[in-house]
Amino acid sequence: MSAAEFYTIYIDRDPDVAYDDVKKVMDLALHWYRITSRYWIVYTTGDSEKWYGRLKKFVTNSGNLFICRLDIAERQGWMSEDFWNWLRERERSREARQIS
Repeated sequence: MSAAEFYTIYIDRDPDVAYDDVKKVMDLALHWYRITSRYWIVYTTGDSEKWYGRLKKFVTNSGNLFICRLDIAERQGWMSEDFWNWLRERERSREARQIS
């Protein structure tokens, strides 16, 4: 199994695409955090190409999609405590796997 990585995904879905359809695909990640209705961070073993293949059907008519690996080592920001806890938990899990 590939090592899990963080990816940032911006998806502005086509108007006829339901949020639940997108969420079902995001649920394929090990974990995800939705920052806004269009902006997600996923923790996954899949790469950007795999995620593009999964999500492109939701944006083909008039939507937008951007997927990029996210390096969380260099970070600053003002986010909810819930977000920081989520991020730190994934980070600790990732570090533990690298040690073993």
